[in-house]
Amino acid sequence: MSATTIDKVLVFDVSARFAHFKRIYATTTALTYPIPMKTAVYGLLGAILGLERADNGYLRSFTAGACKIGLRVLKPLQTQRMTINLRPDFGALYYGTSKANRKPTLVEFLYEPAYRVYVHHNDESLYARLKDQLQRGRSAYTPTLGLANLIACVRYQGEARVTVAEGEEVLPVASVIPKRRLQGFDTAPQRGLRLQEAAQYAVEMTTDRDVTVRDAVLLDRNGSPIRAKVTDLSHLKYADVNEYVVLF
Repeated sequence: MSATTIDKVLVFDVSARFAHFKRIYATTTALTYPIPMKTAVYGLLGAILGLERADNGYLRSFTAGACKIGLRVLKPLQTQRMTINLRPDFGALYYGTSKANRKPTLVEFLYEPAYRVYVHHNDESLYARLKDQLQRGRSAYTPTLGLANLIACVRYQGEARVTVAEGEEVLPVASVIPKRRLQGFDTAPQRGLRLQEAAQYAVEMTTDRDVTVRDAVLLDRNGSPIRAKVTDLSHLKYADVNEYVVLF
């Protein structure tokens, strides 16, 4: 890799009945991103490890460059829209003198999403703890996909050996592709692809929840590999699987 040599990553699958990842570029939108942001994956890892939640303390373990992830869509993405009641203030429904009305709001959810997550962390101790938790099927806090009541299931797949994909040829990329890493698509037709760009994707964030790095991310909504030429592409081998993944 260009900055830190990565020779192994942890691989696990995460799925849920519903998921919602609010789009960060608008305050009132009820739309969801098609995939979890990298910063949302930080929250999931923090829940598995039991990192400090107060004042977003878990983010101190995920400073820029400390953690690399890859993300793969495992099944075709579907959405459902449901009406939920929102309130303009916090607290119990009849807390104090609040008379704020609940507002029925149509919200978009991902229906039965499933993703494969690839994780490397520079802190060997944290990496070892995460591996132990995943192998044991344990999580310190309840894992969720976006919102507190959208409980997720996490399944460990193994530890992959990583090598850099040499050469400049077009390869089938199993993971999502940050746009800044894309050099070009295969010139041959790729039938069945449903390409989507997730704009303003949050990559890094401070403990004050200020997003410091954003990118656009390309994915196929059917979960099929995208034949493309990509910089710093990783070749992963684990169990009986061989695949090309972008770690970012």
